[in-house]
Amino acid sequence: MKTIIYLLIAFFAFGLIVGGFPKQAGAETRILIQSVDSKVTPALLYESAKIISARLKNFSSVQFELKVISEKHQIEVVFKDGWDLKAGENLLTQKGSLLFYATYKREGFSELLKGDKQLFSLLNANGPDRSMAVIGCVTVAETGKVNDYLKTVQLNQKCKFAWGQPSGDGNVCLYVLRLEGAKGALLTGSDVGSAKSGEDKAAGIYELLIEFKKPAVQLWADATRRNINNAIAIVLDNKVLYAPVLRDAIEGGKCSITGDFTKTEVQYLASLCNNGELPVSFKIIK
Repeated sequence: MKTIIYLLIAFFAFGLIVGGFPKQAGAETRILIQSVDSKVTPALLYESAKIISARLKNFSSVQFELKVISEKHQIEVVFKDGWDLKAGENLLTQKGSLLFYATYKREGFSELLKGDKQLFSLLNANGPDRSMAVIGCVTVAETGKVNDYLKTVQLNQKCKFAWGQPSGDGNVCLYVLRLEGAKGALLTGSDVGSAKSGEDKAAGIYELLIEFKKPAVQLWADATRRNINNAIAIVLDNKVLYAPVLRDAIEGGKCSITGDFTKTEVQYLASLCNNGELPVSFKIIK
């Protein structure tokens, strides 16, 4: 009976994923991804394939073909000529866990440490103001030493740590995310109704425009109201994308993420936000 169910799932998912993509002559690039879990079920594999397919369609109108090789726990994708292959590869393997956290300011976090200054000695002493959400910054090469120390900090019930994106000078900054009891984050990716890329032509920047689902609109308004003059961090796969300081409560259930993004980068982020988190972790094997 179980075999029959898996075959039905495979038939249904295969039709959804590869239907409508006729083969064409031209340049092709084949990428094979492998589940890191050797015991992954066919159902989870096909669910992952459906999410990946939706991400790719959301990102680009250029054609691709996708095939699930369930007996080997693999998914093969054939990209047609015209794809941004770096973005395409990342859409195949990035988990896509989107979370929204209140943050500790540096001065408030110092109180949690109860006088322990070792972390600040590891971070750039000439870093940001103590009233800001960034705790400190180091070079990418120095993050390993900081991470080793963070494993010894016993504050798991109150906060968690996340690095930001590397800046142009090669530094990355550390944030301390406030845990909201058992819930952890203020909101999650499941609260997002839609995400799309946009451009603020007056400022000359690209932005990611997020709109929350109706049940989360009031949650977002309340969260922003509680955190006026503090930062809320938007975190993707434990990396802080953006941590704006709020000056007013945000009504209406919307959020704009700006930064040093290219058009391709915001399209990529929209594709991740719109299609959910992968239930399985993958790695590229060829």
